[in-house]
Amino acid sequence: MKGPFSVRPICKETDRTIVRELFRQEFYGPLQLLYPDEGLWEIYDSMETDDAYGAYLVFYNDRLLLLLEVHPPVQMDLAADYMSKPGTIGIYCFYANRQDPMNLPAIRTCIDALLGYRSIKRIVTRVNFVGPQDPRVALLEQAGFRRLAKSPDKSAIYYCTQDTFSLLGKNQNKHLLQNTF
Repeated sequence: MKGPFSVRPICKETDRTIVRELFRQEFYGPLQLLYPDEGLWEIYDSMETDDAYGAYLVFYNDRLLLLLEVHPPVQMDLAADYMSKPGTIGIYCFYANRQDPMNLPAIRTCIDALLGYRSIKRIVTRVNFVGPQDPRVALLEQAGFRRLAKSPDKSAIYYCTQDTFSLLGKNQNKHLLQNTF
């Protein structure tokens, strides 16, 4: 890798504590509840890892920024109509710190790398528990995602294509991460 960003696949043996903490933060917020291992590792054991698919830890220098899951449409927890366009993949992001200023260039760089695949035309994601001023929504929108739909349970669905991808973000971060996935 070139530049300050690095990406590596998760390792079940060494990253168990990191992944569990990222999930705990995502689903429990500030509550100091323990996220159970039950079911968590089965997700990664069954995850497709061909091409860009898989689960990756994204770092700025040595600082963990996020866990990025890249899924084929069949493995996304979304209605089929969101994933039915050819060339669609799904992602989920779990941030170590939602306020980290390096999250935006990191997510832009990852999206740029994914959209560099000839087979990937559209990226879809869902943000759960969306509230006013949610930093995850701002990150997605600044990275070129557009809101597709809102469901009644406060989750929001976003998509990104080459057309919506922020040209500024693409050009600014292209040199930071090449051949990431």
